[in-house]
Amino acid sequence: MNLIRIVPLVEGDGEVQAVPVLIRRLCATINPAIRVEVRQGFRHPSGRLMRAGGLERAIEAVATKYPGHYILILIDCDDDCPKELGPALLERATKARPDIGIHVVLAHREYEAWFLAAAESLLEVPPPPEPETIRDAKGWLTKHLPERSTYSPTQDQAAWSQRFDMGAARQQCRSFQKLWSDVERILNAAASRR
Repeated sequence: MNLIRIVPLVEGDGEVQAVPVLIRRLCATINPAIRVEVRQGFRHPSGRLMRAGGLERAIEAVATKYPGHYILILIDCDDDCPKELGPALLERATKARPDIGIHVVLAHREYEAWFLAAAESLLEVPPPPEPETIRDAKGWLTKHLPERSTYSPTQDQAAWSQRFDMGAARQQCRSFQKLWSDVERILNAAASRR
């Protein structure tokens, strides 16, 4: 059986650990028969990615360090429109390295919007309506934390990525649906090459 290798390109310290956890969960849910190896996230701040040549340099660095891997870029889009920014980033990335499989997913507003959608599974509180429209999802999570005062991506994101209700996030967050479908496409492409 072939082994699929994926390396996430992420922007934040919390995502370095959290995104691989989430990708492994998705792979196991979508097709548990496929063997997948997910590397630790390769961190590159989004401000540098957006600059001319920044994304291209990051892609080259990842491809050089991890040959034979799919690259899954997962960053927050904040106030940008994911439908516009995502394809533009994908075009730049695939132009830089047309020889490798690259996928771009933009968490609408921020990664934590997916936790908002699944708030019931994490905090036992109802999720806000339209979680991807919330500005400062981290603040919303902090406000609803029962045991301590502050949500911290570096302390909470990986653990929460392991246990949040992905079905709720998929149902309420278009950006999470996009992540799901991109991971599914990676698995299907690799399976069809066997």
